[in-house]
Amino acid sequence: TLVSLPQAALRALHLSLEIVGAFHDVVSYLLAFAQLGNSPNSFCALNPEPLTPDWGGTERIGNELLEIQKMIDSLQNPLDPSEVAQLLAAHREVMFLQFDAAIRHRLRETFLSSGNVSAYQNVTDRISHALPPLSNSVIQSAFSSQLRLPQFLDPQSCRTLMHFPWRTFLMDGGLFPVTINNSINVNYNMQLCLCNLSDADRRVAHGELTAMQFLMEDVLQNCYSCANSGESGDCPALFLDPVLSCNLLRSFLILWKQLEMLKAEWGRLKLRTEDINTVPLYKEFCEQYGTDILHPAMKAIARQVGTEEDFGGPVTSTQRILPPKGASEIEMKVYQLRKLLESLEIHMIHDVQKKIKLEMTLVTSERARQESSLPTELWKHRVMQENFSVVRPQIVETFVQSLMENYQESDTEVTFKKSHLQQCLTVLGCDIMARERSNFETYSMFYENILQQLHHLLYQKEQVCSDRQHIAGLSHGMIMEITALRAQVADLEEENLSLKEKIRKEVRDEYESLVGFCFEVRREGVGNMIDLKKKFGSSENNGDLKEYLSKEQLQLLQDENIRLSKLVCKLKALNHWKQTTQKARLSAKLRDAEKEAIQNKKECLNAKMMAEQEVTSFEGQLTSIRKALVKSQADNDKLKKLLHKQKQMLLEMGHQMTQEARKREILSAMKAENVEKMLEEMEEKEQRLECLTKGAEKSSKIGQLQQKRVKKEMQEVNSKYGHQVKWGEGQGGLHWGSVSLLGPLGLECLALPCDISQAGLSYLCASAAELINCCPFALSTVRAINPLPLPLCFAYITLVFPRF
Repeated sequence: TLVSLPQAALRALHLSLEIVGAFHDVVSYLLAFAQLGNSPNSFCALNPEPLTPDWGGTERIGNELLEIQKMIDSLQNPLDPSEVAQLLAAHREVMFLQFDAAIRHRLRETFLSSGNVSAYQNVTDRISHALPPLSNSVIQSAFSSQLRLPQFLDPQSCRTLMHFPWRTFLMDGGLFPVTINNSINVNYNMQLCLCNLSDADRRVAHGELTAMQFLMEDVLQNCYSCANSGESGDCPALFLDPVLSCNLLRSFLILWKQLEMLKAEWGRLKLRTEDINTVPLYKEFCEQYGTDILHPAMKAIARQVGTEEDFGGPVTSTQRILPPKGASEIEMKVYQLRKLLESLEIHMIHDVQKKIKLEMTLVTSERARQESSLPTELWKHRVMQENFSVVRPQIVETFVQSLMENYQESDTEVTFKKSHLQQCLTVLGCDIMARERSNFETYSMFYENILQQLHHLLYQKEQVCSDRQHIAGLSHGMIMEITALRAQVADLEEENLSLKEKIRKEVRDEYESLVGFCFEVRREGVGNMIDLKKKFGSSENNGDLKEYLSKEQLQLLQDENIRLSKLVCKLKALNHWKQTTQKARLSAKLRDAEKEAIQNKKECLNAKMMAEQEVTSFEGQLTSIRKALVKSQADNDKLKKLLHKQKQMLLEMGHQMTQEARKREILSAMKAENVEKMLEEMEEKEQRLECLTKGAEKSSKIGQLQQKRVKKEMQEVNSKYGHQVKWGEGQGGLHWGSVSLLGPLGLECLALPCDISQAGLSYLCASAAELINCCPFALSTVRAINPLPLPLCFAYITLVFPRF
């Protein structure tokens, strides 16, 4: 159908589709951006939530549409659809590139520099799935594994499409390019980029997207200031033409993307890591990038501007490097890209030099080997005869023997010549070097042979692995191709069946419409013929025509009746089928109910049996428990009696203890009183004893005086009454034996008058006893003078102390 249309209509349709497609993507992006401020928990494209003003809302959408209208109005020919289509396509690409750069680079760097590693990891995990559908990246089809484009050809270029149309279609047509529903859900992919982020992190993302918009305005403003300075003649047209402005922003964003990719690769090579995903690694990367790339680039820009003297390097590694005055974002990124390319080229050159040096070392070592056979002889797996036990050289014995050949010996020492000792040491060093050289040669040869065999085995395994990988890749490709072909065949068969059904339906519809149209035309013709006959007054009867029309109506009614009868039959069959299915369902339910009833009866019987068994077991347990209860009650009574007895005994013992305690207290009180009394008596006795001792001392002194006096008196008495002794002998009243027993007192006794009788003597004793009671120390005094019998002492006392 498109071939039959005129060329202008085809071009108009093509431009209309371009405009509608680009505008549809722009509006989808604006709506999706406004919905990013909604709740991240759940979002749906069919039932979206109302827009919140956090991310601009409907006001931002209106402003963006007004800006697009202004851009269209500012075109050189706003009525040209080709220019409008080109502008909308460029604006759409700028919007998606801007979102990609903000999420992929700025937002992730912000999270990582602030230490929010979890948010960085969330965004990193989701952009690999969400951002590629929003870009124009090349997505190969499942059928392009064996039919690829030549290298260094862009699948999206017109030249490649002209030379290789089918291959280009397979390389850039998606996974399954024949499918129709290949639309992209912009809202879903944009929400996926910021999924699982907190409210604070989403505010940071909103700030970065807004900063990207300001950055785009700064880029255009810098270009406009460059135009005003007169450095470029194309800048005024670039600022006034919105298409050129969009192309400039597109080039800037692509340049930024290339710079970030090279920067990431340079960081991985410099830090020797797979990914820079931690804060220490990012800080180290920033320091090295600022020192090696950013500072030289800014210095080159300052040199070009002429402000190299004013531009100074950072004082510390953590200090931020400020760009020179007047430098634009495009210039800074271009110079950084050049420095990165130079650094990567230098790195590649160093890698190549290392590989060449390694290969040269291997070649020279292979040439230096003193073997006539080629390395391919190692493939024969010859037996290696290596000597693992190194022969011990007689170095020490030889040194001692040569040293002792020329020496001078004395009693206490051994003397060598200096030249001889130097010669022996030289020979010892040569022997040691020869031993080390032989050991090195032995072990190096052994190591080289082992290394060669291992290299050979490794090469064989690599060949086997590469063959297997190649076979696996081919088989996987063939499987994918077969699967895709089967899917394509199934799709084609379904499409063929649908086309056949569609053709049948169209033919049927056309046939029915034609037949109905014919009948209507015939009916109208018959009616016109009857009207003409009436008009011209024809006498012919119109009954045949009316009968034919009635037959036709009857036929139509019969057809309708047949159709209705068919419907009734179908309804009856349907009702019968419903009844049979319901009967089958009911019968099945009835069988299930009967089975369930039988099962319930079995369960009921089992439950009854189990209940009876439990009842019997419970009764047995109850009897045993009763017996145990009776036994325990009897034991309890015994224990109660014992406890009662023990309580009584304890009470009695307590009473006894209290009584004993009271007795002890009374005894202790009495003892204390007795002790006090005894102490008082003792004190009194001590006082009396002191008095008696004093009296005794006085009496002893008096007794001594009296004794002296008695001695004097005795002497006088002895001298006075000496002649009475003789008289006493003649009278026989006393014997000399008794006088001799009297001792010194015998004279006094003899001096008594002779007429003293026994009664007189008893009277003297009684008077002496009273004297002793009155003066007890008299007896002790008399006894102290001379031990006499007690009656004589009494007599002596009465004589000595007549005054008592």
